[in-house]
Amino acid sequence: MRGLRPCRWPWRPASIRGRLTWLVALSALVPLVVGAVTAAVAARNSLVQEGRDYASRALLTAGREPGPNPRAQLRAMADVLRRDRRLEVSLRSIQEAPNWTPQTRRPVPESLLSLWPWTDPASRKPVFQTMEIGGSGADVPILVVSNRLRYEQQRLNVTVRLLAGAVVLMTGLVAGVTWFVAGRVLRPVEAIRTQFAELTAHHLDRRVPVPRTRDEISRLAGTMNATLDRLQRSVDQQRRFVGDASHELRGPLAALRAELEIALAHPGDADWAAVVEAALGDTRRLQRLTTDLLLLARLDATASAGLPGRRPVVLGALVHDEIRRRRPPDHLSLRVTAEERITVYGHHSLLARLLGNLLDNAERHAAGCVAVSLTHDADRRVALLHVQDDGPGIPPADRRRVFERFTRLDDARTRDTGGTGLGLAIAHHIASAHRGTLEITDSPRGARFTITLPTDV
Repeated sequence: MRGLRPCRWPWRPASIRGRLTWLVALSALVPLVVGAVTAAVAARNSLVQEGRDYASRALLTAGREPGPNPRAQLRAMADVLRRDRRLEVSLRSIQEAPNWTPQTRRPVPESLLSLWPWTDPASRKPVFQTMEIGGSGADVPILVVSNRLRYEQQRLNVTVRLLAGAVVLMTGLVAGVTWFVAGRVLRPVEAIRTQFAELTAHHLDRRVPVPRTRDEISRLAGTMNATLDRLQRSVDQQRRFVGDASHELRGPLAALRAELEIALAHPGDADWAAVVEAALGDTRRLQRLTTDLLLLARLDATASAGLPGRRPVVLGALVHDEIRRRRPPDHLSLRVTAEERITVYGHHSLLARLLGNLLDNAERHAAGCVAVSLTHDADRRVALLHVQDDGPGIPPADRRRVFERFTRLDDARTRDTGGTGLGLAIAHHIASAHRGTLEITDSPRGARFTITLPTDV
């Protein structure tokens, strides 16, 4: 069964201003037309009644008491009534009106007057008002007074035309006021649209104008500017990321190429075992960097949609497994204090990567000890995982910057130890993807990273 198509106008204005004007004009036109028709019908009924009463008053005004000569008196009345141009007067006998009864007045229907404003008054049917004067027999005289309602029809035509003109004028006035007001109200929207249409990826510093009206349009402009701010920050961050990634990739690639070119230029003097070992080191560094970049891209893609496929993860077992897997240098010792029955929901591999990145960072900077502690805050329903080293620590001014991509507080040292500058950024992304936080908290010595993960679903 085919679905019903929505009803559409055969012609619809292309702008909100035009549609609003038409809607308000039609909304005003309907009650105006109803009121005008009601007023015209009332005027027609009043004029018909007035025309009937006019003939009756004319008869009463010209009438006399019956005298000795009724015919002469009737002729005198007829002469007086003929002076009124609105009336048609004639003398008849009872033989000419056999169905007439004394003191009969024919009913006057309201439809005798037409509401069509261009009706010819001369075409109106007469309204009869009759009166017997006196006498008996077959030749009883009858005075017949006819009012054709010409004057009333003329007045009704003028009234209907005035009402029609008033309807058109009021509708036009309402439409004009609506068009003007809608234009003033929607003018900021057009300015916003024009400014927004000129935005490109190279001119994201522009902002749409915010009107001072403090209404929905001003809030819309403020929301668009806030969105543009976030977009600009995202684009700037992406550009920095691309530039840093290309710089990081270019370093090991250039070193690998230089080593191979030197070895090939002097194959007899080259220590091929050392060349292969150096090339393997650069290749491993490229592999780690590529893996970190792909992981960051995947985390960015799932940041807005949430982390799918979460499962219960026993955090205490994960911490012990990660500690047993590691092989720290001889001068470092790892101390673990973990509650066993703490369960969070997420991805086991990502949480292991989160802890592993923090341990890698701690081992690079620790002087002799790295401490890991896992506790449960029942009131807040969160698990607290602390990773602390006894190294030089991180200055408070840099505690937010270290979570940015390719950030190295000690650039030379980090490059020598194999860091890519992405470990803490990846750890921060993983914590955020699990609805948790990763921050640097105060400690007596060294740096302490605190992971907060919710324990409920």
